[in-house]
Amino acid sequence: MRIGIDIDNVLSNFNEVLLNDYINHDKELRNNGIIKNNVYIRKMFDWTKDEEQQYYHDNIERLANLLEPIKDSSKYIKKLRDSGHYICIISGRDNGEYSNPYNMTKKWLKKYDIQYDKLILTNAYNHQEKADICIENNIDIMIDDSINVCEKCIKNGINSWLFDTDYNKSESRFKRVNNWKEIYEYVIK
Repeated sequence: MRIGIDIDNVLSNFNEVLLNDYINHDKELRNNGIIKNNVYIRKMFDWTKDEEQQYYHDNIERLANLLEPIKDSSKYIKKLRDSGHYICIISGRDNGEYSNPYNMTKKWLKKYDIQYDKLILTNAYNHQEKADICIENNIDIMIDDSINVCEKCIKNGINSWLFDTDYNKSESRFKRVNNWKEIYEYVIK
């Protein structure tokens, strides 16, 4: 089976790192804390759009270097590869937010011993691009935390599994996966 896997919030603890950093920055900025729940982290605080976008832009690369892998992701991806499955990491990091996204991502995957057969970076803000990449690479299953990406993949005939996060809990159209052991068990069935 050919498996496509997103990185942020599927392989890495992106939300955890981003939220902790935003909480700390908010203390310096206004100290009003989270004012909106059940929305994406970048919209939880009372910052202006310009303040949030500037802070994100100025800090995203630093934050990416703080990411750690989701529990057991490396272990179960290795087991999938050892079982003959093809692993294609498909991440939306080629969107102008990083100085050298391919090398940064490659180093991170190597640092945490996350094995793969192919690494492809797309524009995170173009959800159709991931679906197109899945088609071009004959991906059987795409595992992503983005509802929009899963939606585009399904519309293009690619089976999509939604990796559980706080901001996608109300979504019920896709197979939901909660951890890497569960993903492994579904794939080997």
